[in-house]
Amino acid sequence: MNFPLKKTRALGSVSFLIALIAILAIAGRIESQANPTIPQTTNETSTEAPAAPAAETAAKAPAEEAPSKPAESEIGLISLFVAGGWSMWPLLFSSIVGFGIIFERIYFFLTSKLVRKGYNQDLQDAIDAGGLKGAQDFLTENKGQKITDVLVNGMQVSQNDPEIFASGVEREAGEVMTLLEKGLTVLSAVSTIAPLVGFLGTVSGMINAFDAIANADQVNAKVVAGGIKEALITTAAGLIVAIPAMTFYQYLQGRVGFFTSEVEEAANKIYKEYLKLKAGKQA
Repeated sequence: MNFPLKKTRALGSVSFLIALIAILAIAGRIESQANPTIPQTTNETSTEAPAAPAAETAAKAPAEEAPSKPAESEIGLISLFVAGGWSMWPLLFSSIVGFGIIFERIYFFLTSKLVRKGYNQDLQDAIDAGGLKGAQDFLTENKGQKITDVLVNGMQVSQNDPEIFASGVEREAGEVMTLLEKGLTVLSAVSTIAPLVGFLGTVSGMINAFDAIANADQVNAKVVAGGIKEALITTAAGLIVAIPAMTFYQYLQGRVGFFTSEVEEAANKIYKEYLKLKAGKQA
């Protein structure tokens, strides 16, 4: 006797890691092309220049570099969020939805009494000691657990018929499963869609980088840095949202699967007792 278990397959994000490697390769090639070798004539010119202007420029250099240092060190979450572009907003929304479902489901599983440890072994001991009557007494002593409610409701409609009992348990288990899997479909969607949005932001950043190259008279690292930065930020943000969502989805799905297997095992034990009872009546 098997009970259906809904399973939603979540796609991996290996392709986005490949895209990240491709972006780094493109960035390195652009940077190497943007910094050509300086001809030797510049060195000769610099050596022939007067000493006085060189000393003046050397003295002014620290003063000019001093104000720029604080600006370079100001890197925070808000600045990264702004630099990521438009795709950061759907990623922010996805993260809020995903983490909201994670916290709600964890709280639900921690506060709900699904099945205690050793439940099926104790049920088997009760059946060995008293048969079907022992199973009924055991269920009476273990009220308040979801698995007990499923089995009791199945026995109430069974009329001592094993097939009717199986149908009743399957119906009751389906209702509980719907409650346990609440929000997991959305969590799976977040783990799948977030990397896609991040990859879309990556494409947008690369478009901006190449557009800047096309419009620039002279290509250098600063021309393409903004677009590449946007591309890398969105890729990382998509993975940051998707990895926890995927991890907790698998964990919560495992909890649901464990409860399903426990119900199947317990129902099979009682199902066999109904078969014995039916066979004894026919004999």
